[in-house]
Amino acid sequence: MISVVVIRYRVTNVRVRCTPCTHILLLSLLLLLYDIIASFITIYLTTMGTYLDNPITEKVSEDMEDDTFVCGVSSMQGWRIRQEDAHFCLLDFDKNMSLFGVFDGHGGAEVARLAVEVLPDMIRNQPFNVGDYENALKNAYLDFDLYLRSKTALNRMKVLAAQDIRVNAEDVNVDNKKDNKDSTAVEEDISKMYGFYSGCTAVVALIVDKKKLFVANIGDSRCVVAVHGTKAIDMSKDHKPRDESELLRIHAAGARVTYDGRINRDLNLSRAFGDHMYKQNNSLRETEQVVIALPDVQARILNAEYGDFIVLGCDGIWDSLSSQATVDLISNHINEPDIKLSAVCEKLLNKCFSAERRSKGVDNMTCIIVKFKPKQRLSDQKDGDQIACKLKVLNLH
Repeated sequence: MISVVVIRYRVTNVRVRCTPCTHILLLSLLLLLYDIIASFITIYLTTMGTYLDNPITEKVSEDMEDDTFVCGVSSMQGWRIRQEDAHFCLLDFDKNMSLFGVFDGHGGAEVARLAVEVLPDMIRNQPFNVGDYENALKNAYLDFDLYLRSKTALNRMKVLAAQDIRVNAEDVNVDNKKDNKDSTAVEEDISKMYGFYSGCTAVVALIVDKKKLFVANIGDSRCVVAVHGTKAIDMSKDHKPRDESELLRIHAAGARVTYDGRINRDLNLSRAFGDHMYKQNNSLRETEQVVIALPDVQARILNAEYGDFIVLGCDGIWDSLSSQATVDLISNHINEPDIKLSAVCEKLLNKCFSAERRSKGVDNMTCIIVKFKPKQRLSDQKDGDQIACKLKVLNLH
């Protein structure tokens, strides 16, 4: 189509006398117009194929706790044709350590689901063993992204992806016939079927010694700390192609960012697991590719006495509400008597969800809330001990 635009311009130019600068300006405008139209068509066709006629608003929720933390999580598919989010909540990840993560898949859920299965063990690496948690997270992210190209990972992602493909019996039959007929071709192309055109964001929060928080992030999922239970502090930075540092790397690696903020009119993220179609330049290191898996890592000391809590969520949350608005909504409910944190997560999802298909509130949504358990007051503990002693005396008599 670009050649058609240029030829059309040359034919028109025969009839009109213009200076060289005018030629360049007019041709640039024509190419820009082409780029805008092509981007609009691409986005429109992609969007039309990724939404349901009626949303799925049922939520998958869970609550858990240990001696220090209470945790709640909830996820909802919404308008999307499939649920591509995944998460983990590991209160007993290691000795005096907890681990939480949200992974927002795109192009399929297999990379996000594999991250839930494999990434926690990869974090227990050599830097982790010596207490260097920042580099432990960085190395784990890069190692997992490299692992995605292994035969073991590809075969596992094939199984994980099949969970979405087999929606009904008819689809299963068609898929099985295709597999039997083209089994050789599938084996040859498996490296480009999973993690090549698909990927996921990843935000992981590691809590050490019940107070030291380390957050690693790639993409536009986010972790927020509510300081004193009220003030939102971002513990992660969204990675977008238009960001100056990201844009410089993308251009240096040979790609471009279109007017709508997407890489080659496709991906609106600059860091992610998978998406290996953007990591094929053999002359560049893994941290210099168009899309990279190197996370930013931030650290902070949590304060249990002042009511700090943590929120992790995918961009389905943050597209609808700011970090501060999210903390405000949660803080209004988090201390209600007998309320479960998963119920607070559900209230947040309901707030972000759109009843109509539009640009915001239609994505998959996942939210994790982690807060400290309220400490029992010393006076209450003494009263309890006195009552217990009296009961013991009565039983003896």
